[in-house]
Amino acid sequence: MTSFRLNYLETPKLSVAEQIALDRVLMSEVGKGERPPLLRFYNFTDEAIVLGLSQEEEKYVDKTAAEKDSVPILRRFSGGGTVFIHSGCLVYTIITTITPPFKRFDVMGAYRTAFTPVIEAFKNQGLNLEFHEPCDLAIQNKKIAGNAQSQKNGAILIHGSFLIAPDLQRINRYLKEPDVRPDYRAQRPHEDFLQPLATLGFTEQSLKTLLINAWS
Repeated sequence: MTSFRLNYLETPKLSVAEQIALDRVLMSEVGKGERPPLLRFYNFTDEAIVLGLSQEEEKYVDKTAAEKDSVPILRRFSGGGTVFIHSGCLVYTIITTITPPFKRFDVMGAYRTAFTPVIEAFKNQGLNLEFHEPCDLAIQNKKIAGNAQSQKNGAILIHGSFLIAPDLQRINRYLKEPDVRPDYRAQRPHEDFLQPLATLGFTEQSLKTLLINAWS
């Protein structure tokens, strides 16, 4: 049982760029009290490499490979790391107000609060899901989701990408190995560090159901 409640919101099929823009609009509406706290999933029509707010493109993306394959490089308004959003990922967004149990400027506390019901839901599936700072979810020290956060005008947004059946070859092609890594990653390359949830029995629909039940 979560200490906060989200309303599940179906949103239209859009490009990744449009989905990022929609996150910004919805965050503003929740912050103003025009819309209740919500959970939604991206339903995207294309694919894209997406940088965190303050990341330098040349450090994290192989621009030559991306341009050769006509994969757009975008930047979102939240922090976190660079991701390749494609059909093997489930992208979620949760938005709520900065009211208890959330605290203004407490980034790690917000992640831990938000992920507690999801960790419990995975535990009920017999899986030990852990949160690793600064913003990863992992099973047996292998990353299953990268996340990012923004706090603005009374609202907090947390979104991320769960790796259901990721294209590890293309992730390795487009995303450079980061120079700053979480401690639990050590020196592992993408293919040894990422855990596809499909190999643990998840489908996109079963993961959506788990997340809706955990957060709603």
